[in-house]
Amino acid sequence: MSRLLDVSPEVRAEIGDDEAIRLVSGETGPQTYACASCRGGGDTTVEETSALLYLAQETAVLAFAHARCIPSQVIPVSDAAVQPLIAAQQGDPSNVPAPTVVPGGPVPISITGSMMVCDGITYAALVVEPGAAVARPGTQGSQDEFLTLLGERGFSVVADPDRMLPPLLSGWSVVLEGGFLTSVLFPGAGGRTEAWWQAQVPAEVPEAWLSAARGNGVVLLYAAPVGTIGIHTGNDELGAALREAGRRGLLVAGSVPLTGS
Repeated sequence: MSRLLDVSPEVRAEIGDDEAIRLVSGETGPQTYACASCRGGGDTTVEETSALLYLAQETAVLAFAHARCIPSQVIPVSDAAVQPLIAAQQGDPSNVPAPTVVPGGPVPISITGSMMVCDGITYAALVVEPGAAVARPGTQGSQDEFLTLLGERGFSVVADPDRMLPPLLSGWSVVLEGGFLTSVLFPGAGGRTEAWWQAQVPAEVPEAWLSAARGNGVVLLYAAPVGTIGIHTGNDELGAALREAGRRGLLVAGSVPLTGS
């Protein structure tokens, strides 16, 4: 039976046209699934479904999600993070857990620059999404603790990013050097400042982003769990994804002071 399955061009490029056709036609892959985003049950024959490809350096695992939860996309993860997915697919394919890693290991982070209009004021923003679920340090738990951990760092849940200006994060900073974005710093142990995110090379930012950041003196930092936001090329699409994440209670944010020039 043909499926209501969306296979994005990015996923199709990784798995090939023939496999994409077999998936959509129902020849391969499960009919029912546990949504990779909300964990609720789904059926590819009766509701719009997204094909997700968790892509590690050595392996790749295909999963399904409700289209209302997340668009079809490729999600980069570490090889360690993808192992629970492989183990689950060798057992019950309809019960695939989200990948979990223990902090301290390599967790790839996607960080995207954007512009956000909040209460009529245009702000520079950074949107952060990890490439895998994040467990609490020192545990082997299976629950994604990313939002909880950020809440302990001062981030607040934001239901409506268009209206709710997030609180100022004490001790945090977004660092510019010569107009290039270099890092996001946070207060670490013993009062030391540590890099929460570090650019491999200084990142060029648009003039409008730079002007808004300098004019307001802060950058809005939004964060959501793996698989929530996805990859978007335009502010409108990214803004819509943030609003949807806020509606689902999966968005936290803080206002971070700007340092450097």
